[in-house]
Amino acid sequence: MKEQIGFPYTLLPDNMFHHAAGGYGDEGTLCGSIGVCAAIINLVVYDDKKTHSKLVADLARWYSQQNFPSKRYDEIATYKNQVQRVPNSPLCHISASTWMMAAGASYNEKQRKDRCAKVAGDTAYRTVEMLNQFMEGKYAFVGANHSEDTENCLSCHGQENGYNEKGLSDCLNCHDDHTK
Repeated sequence: MKEQIGFPYTLLPDNMFHHAAGGYGDEGTLCGSIGVCAAIINLVVYDDKKTHSKLVADLARWYSQQNFPSKRYDEIATYKNQVQRVPNSPLCHISASTWMMAAGASYNEKQRKDRCAKVAGDTAYRTVEMLNQFMEGKYAFVGANHSEDTENCLSCHGQENGYNEKGLSDCLNCHDDHTK
């Protein structure tokens, strides 16, 4: 963006989002690639209709459903043909640990770092696709909705019952289904 568009992107320092690594300050919260791409989306399409928020919600939903890491970067990656897993969550610790369990890898291993670099590349690639489609008037919003399992949870734990649940992630990633 600095090279293609110039200002205001020339004002952004290259290390501006370094803090997002490891789920923001190594806390394992939101995957840094989603957060960084969300900031870029906000810079590009911010408006009063919250278009930026809708695109970010679509990106988080896309991320949660992807079989990561893709093979797109295998030619330049140290670890090729890595095990793939769908994170079912936008959270770093769930995404990484789901993959690590399947790969038999630990957090500090280079193959995990390679995987996360590929995931960041995949997320940036998807963000550019989304932004290009949006700017061309061809983007079809997916819309973030609760999963069927989460809808079941909200029948008791939703706003009508005094809870202030806001998230769109799948409840059963972290909570047991106590209805069965």
